[in-house]
Amino acid sequence: MSIVTRERRSWTVREDQLLRNAVEKGMSSTDPGNPTPSKWHAIAKHVPNRTNKDCRKRWFAKMASDVVKGGWAPDEDERLMKGIERYGTRWSLVASIVQSRNSDQCAKRWTDTLNPAIDRTSWAPEADEQLIQAVNQYGKVWTRIVRMYFPGRTGLSAKNRYVSITDL
Repeated sequence: MSIVTRERRSWTVREDQLLRNAVEKGMSSTDPGNPTPSKWHAIAKHVPNRTNKDCRKRWFAKMASDVVKGGWAPDEDERLMKGIERYGTRWSLVASIVQSRNSDQCAKRWTDTLNPAIDRTSWAPEADEQLIQAVNQYGKVWTRIVRMYFPGRTGLSAKNRYVSITDL
């Protein structure tokens, strides 16, 4: 069995326009007034050499809204929480509720900051030692390190702790 890998390629201005046109056509014909398209297989037929997943990800990441960069406002956090209550971790749907952020931003904000399951306790000296040893062994692969040694903590908190105790 062979695994087919696809080469990543940038979207062109023409492809973006084809996607925009297909989404407009798809939204008006399926559910007028719904700002979130759902017929991605049909939409992708209008954008040559792009899959339904390509189109969906491009739409929610770059085109569905004016994506804000930088710090999150309290009302964005509220919308994120409502989106998660409604859709769980289906990030493109959550982003459609937040409106000002894309799916990747929503996922990162939840997993690094807002998830109530995050371990926010102080780092013990033994944990600091273990963190340094783990980085020496695995490198700065924060997700792997927290999964193996610090369940409940985030990769971001491990990275920040490492930087603060090693002055790097």
